[in-house]
Amino acid sequence: MDLLSNLILSFDPTKPNFRPTELYNESWLIKIVLHQAAEIEYDGFPLGFLPSSSWFSEGLLPTVFKARYRGDKLAESRTNADGVIGHFLIGAKAKADFELTRSAKQFTIVEAKVGSPLSSGTSNAPYFDQAARNVACMAEVLARSNISPSTMERLDFIVLAPQSSIEKGTFAKEIQPGSIRSKVMRRVSEYNGQHDEWFTKYFESTIERIQLLSLSWESTIEWICTSRPKIKKQLESFYGFCLEIN
Repeated sequence: MDLLSNLILSFDPTKPNFRPTELYNESWLIKIVLHQAAEIEYDGFPLGFLPSSSWFSEGLLPTVFKARYRGDKLAESRTNADGVIGHFLIGAKAKADFELTRSAKQFTIVEAKVGSPLSSGTSNAPYFDQAARNVACMAEVLARSNISPSTMERLDFIVLAPQSSIEKGTFAKEIQPGSIRSKVMRRVSEYNGQHDEWFTKYFESTIERIQLLSLSWESTIEWICTSRPKIKKQLESFYGFCLEIN
């Protein structure tokens, strides 16, 4: 770890020894933000941690639309979550696999963006964008855990992005409940009834309960630094480099 930390500390973005985007990107930014947010007592902020909640980055969420046979032209792979906050287990079955604990009260997925929109879809479903895919996977996680969305204190899908992107409405259409519901319904319809019960029993209750929102990095950093003022300069500087380089 000393070798790694020394390398990072020696990095000069004005005279880089490797691509600056390997360090200054949303992947590292979300890890830094969640690590700091986890230390703040819960106050209702969208990125807040309920008691005993933890975080993980790059967790793999299961999909109900998994391959039924080799070469299934409708199938999709598991969704890689930029960040997740809640009560969960990682790697119980395989590395990075995600599942909720039986007593889970928080399940928050955070999609981190700096210079790009949400992805438009998968190779087998070009219309099935990143928001619809994440919420569908969240419904599948709840289904596999046999947890009703109504029992969750926090159930959220959050796009964490620059304030300028939010003001432009970059994510506004994709995170509307109606947009997500129609895309998941279309996806389910391609299976000729195979997932109708899942849609009615699990997805509908999830989309009715979930909080969907876009949240700015700026407001999040301000919230963190109110409780942790000593890191304000460093955190704002790192975010500034992410914006500049990306």
